[in-house]
Amino acid sequence: MQRRFIALSVIAVLAIVGLFGFNAVAQANFKVGITIQSLENSYWAGVFGEVEQIMKEKGWEYTILDCNDNSAVQIQQIENFITSGVDLIMVHPSDPYAIEDYTRQAREAGIKVMCWDDKMENTDLNWILENTELGYAIGKLAADFINVHYDANNKAKVAIMNYPQTPILLERENGILKALEEIAGGKYTIVARQPAIDAASALSNMETILQAHPDVRVVCSIGAGGDIGANVAFMSATGGNIPANMGIFSADATEQQLEAIKNGEASRASVGFEGSNKKTAQAVVSLYERLLNGEVFPEQNLVRPLLAIDASNVDEYLADYK
Repeated sequence: MQRRFIALSVIAVLAIVGLFGFNAVAQANFKVGITIQSLENSYWAGVFGEVEQIMKEKGWEYTILDCNDNSAVQIQQIENFITSGVDLIMVHPSDPYAIEDYTRQAREAGIKVMCWDDKMENTDLNWILENTELGYAIGKLAADFINVHYDANNKAKVAIMNYPQTPILLERENGILKALEEIAGGKYTIVARQPAIDAASALSNMETILQAHPDVRVVCSIGAGGDIGANVAFMSATGGNIPANMGIFSADATEQQLEAIKNGEASRASVGFEGSNKKTAQAVVSLYERLLNGEVFPEQNLVRPLLAIDASNVDEYLADYK
């Protein structure tokens, strides 16, 4: 009878483990280190707030660090992750070439490495955008707008909010310029280019642009920061009465950008990716999990989709934030 009781007890324990899964237990032990360029950027702050929540719910250990776009700081962060024995490192590089040797060391230590945005060599997976293509999509939105509201005798005055010190963002800017020239050539003049990685600096730089060129009506931005800052500047300059020929075109499609589009502010359209911060966070954590569980991807470079969001479809994507 005692042996029968023990056997039944073992079966019961196995049934419980089967119900909840060994994988859930294993997941609690995953340890992830993340280093990104900047949390001052609205896009990154929004996405990684959601990433943190998802990893917390999974019971993972995690560290999310901001290198302030400084390669030396980022290298130290990667070295610390290696020393602490993380299972996965995700890098959003300040300079991908500067950290290649350190991501190689991580992989040699048995750590999975994922890169967000750059086609690095020493990684298990690069989650990338084709940044020239993304820039072209932004530029096309702006060019189509220029073609509606301007002509060769009444050229649009255009400002570019850029960040050329980061190679992928320079690619993005070049894509914007290419689309403007190919689609709206002869109907615009670029009067200013200013860096804008975050909304605060973008606002200050846009105010400077408007002091020198008060007739600027169109802005193309490589990301959310330039869009949000320029929108605040335009709203202030016009008292909130945005004319039909004024528009900002950008990437990232954060909640703040989408709210501005819905409200008829200067932000007219933004190119997004998965649809919302939450969906992007779910997508990237899913990739972490697949790598941590040993999946080998058929291609090292996994390209993200592009999604243009404007007044015609903004409600659909804003619903993701509710």
